[in-house]
Amino acid sequence: MIARIRGRVVVADPKCVVEVGGVGFELAIPEKDRESLAPVEGETTFYTHLVVREDRLSLFGFLHRDDRELFLRLIEVSGVGPKLALAVLSTHSAGRVVGAIKNGESGFLSKIPGIGRKTAERLTIELGDKLDDLATGAEPERPASSIHDEVVLALTSLGMTRGAAEGALERMAWRPDEDTTVEDVVRRALKYASGG
Repeated sequence: MIARIRGRVVVADPKCVVEVGGVGFELAIPEKDRESLAPVEGETTFYTHLVVREDRLSLFGFLHRDDRELFLRLIEVSGVGPKLALAVLSTHSAGRVVGAIKNGESGFLSKIPGIGRKTAERLTIELGDKLDDLATGAEPERPASSIHDEVVLALTSLGMTRGAAEGALERMAWRPDEDTTVEDVVRRALKYASGG
């Protein structure tokens, strides 16, 4: 198994390609990691996991060891594949997700694109007491119920980067305290993002 690679990031978007000894490895990485990367001359270390399927090999990479460890726990849960586990780690830190699972915050988890209420509950039940070795992290985050977070999650699930979603909301001069629905804001943001 390929547990870690260190090399030069050649391309970060749309695919992340890391050159190691003249060989370019294509990595599937969380969106939050992609936004902090750019092609650079120095080397970057990724903690990786190789997923073997009958028809293909997929290499998943993470800038933080905790993200990789949580990814491995998530894909052990029935109904959670590598792509869904990657989506979970694309919008939130491993610490925030671990905290939500351990505290039984199925409402928070179910707002992550691709995770419904049943899957969220399954995560809290199956992993709730199996994540003690992973740090929950104390980084501050906006409340999960924030309409701003819901809008950004919806936009990123539609293919936008977090940076592009935030930029569209800024250009709209939209404030979260406005009396409007998530769907309305998402529609307006998509129009702004397309230049319409």
